[in-house]
Amino acid sequence: MSIKVTLTEKEILDTPNDSKLGELTRNKYWQARRDQEGPQYDDEHFGMVIGDDGLVKSIIRPYRCSICGGDTSGIDYDYLVGYDHLGCVLDEENGIIQIEDETDENLQYDKCVICGKETPYLRSTHIDLREGYVEGGGQGCYQPNICEK
Repeated sequence: MSIKVTLTEKEILDTPNDSKLGELTRNKYWQARRDQEGPQYDDEHFGMVIGDDGLVKSIIRPYRCSICGGDTSGIDYDYLVGYDHLGCVLDEENGIIQIEDETDENLQYDKCVICGKETPYLRSTHIDLREGYVEGGGQGCYQPNICEK
C-alpha cells in the first residue's frame, strides 16, 4: 500500500520545529490511511474524524444494534454480542426475530378483529406471547376494556 502525504508550504513554514512537523506529517499519514481503508469498527475500537490541523474533531461510536436498531451505548458488555443486544441475537438464532424487508407482512402490526384498532403486537409475534389473542378467532384488543365495540 502506498500513501502520499502532501504538506503545503504554509504548513511547513508555520510549524515551529521539526518535531511538530513530524507530528503533523504522521497525523496526515494516519488520516489518509484511515480514509483509504475505511472505518474498522469492532468491540474495542471507534472511529475518529481528524481535521486538517491534525486534531480530533469528533469521535464516532457505532453503538447500534444491527438487528433492532436500538442504542447499545449504555448496555453492559456482558449483554452484547459485538454491538448487538444478546437477546436480539438469541431471538434471531432461535427464529423468533426474522430480519426482512420493512414492507414484509411479518413487520406489520396486527389489528383487533373486533374494533379494527392496531394492537402493539407484530404479526410475527407468536400467539403464546400475546394478550387478547383468541385461537381460531384472531387478535383482539390487548386490553378488552378499551375495545371500542
